[in-house]
Amino acid sequence: KKGFGKIRHSNLKKQIYLKAFSNNDIMGFLDSIKRGILLIRLNGKAAVEIAKDPNSTLYGFVIIAVAGLLYAFAFHIRTVPFNAKDFLTEFGTYVLFTIIGILIFHGLAKIFGGKSSFRDYFRAQSHVSLLGWLSILMIIDIQFFPNVLDFLIMVWGIVMTIVILKSLHKLSTGKAIAVAIALPVLLILLVIIGALAYFGVLSPDKFLPMN
Repeated sequence: KKGFGKIRHSNLKKQIYLKAFSNNDIMGFLDSIKRGILLIRLNGKAAVEIAKDPNSTLYGFVIIAVAGLLYAFAFHIRTVPFNAKDFLTEFGTYVLFTIIGILIFHGLAKIFGGKSSFRDYFRAQSHVSLLGWLSILMIIDIQFFPNVLDFLIMVWGIVMTIVILKSLHKLSTGKAIAVAIALPVLLILLVIIGALAYFGVLSPDKFLPMN
């Protein structure tokens, strides 16, 4: 009986500990979201606070993952029949490109003399993906609305990135702007070049000048 009582007492302690741990995790995540909202409002101190919180690494991954899920859901909600493979591909692509983007921003910042570690920078920059949660609004069936929303998310994400680069990497405003717009500009150029090549190959007699 004593042995059984000890086991029950031990299990009860574990349950209480796990419950407390879980509650602390949830509260910590909510606090991180609150700091992320302050960051959306361009509060540089919030970026520093996020970077200093060791739990923000995990929270950052969760924020990116949720943004990816909402983005994929918004694009595939009207797909009939629902294609799980395409959904997961969209989700994985979003997460992968977001993380690669953070790596590129950090690398460029270092080239310009940035001071932050990648760990701290990732913690803050990952919270920019809170804007990605707004992707769920793309399910609203209004002409051009998804495109406009996507554009606004991108623009404000760049502005937030400038604030983070200044706050963590200690870059000047000019250098922060250069780093923040480098990747979007590169992507736009690649899209333009791809479009030119695509239409040029399909209809060279109409698209390319005739000699």
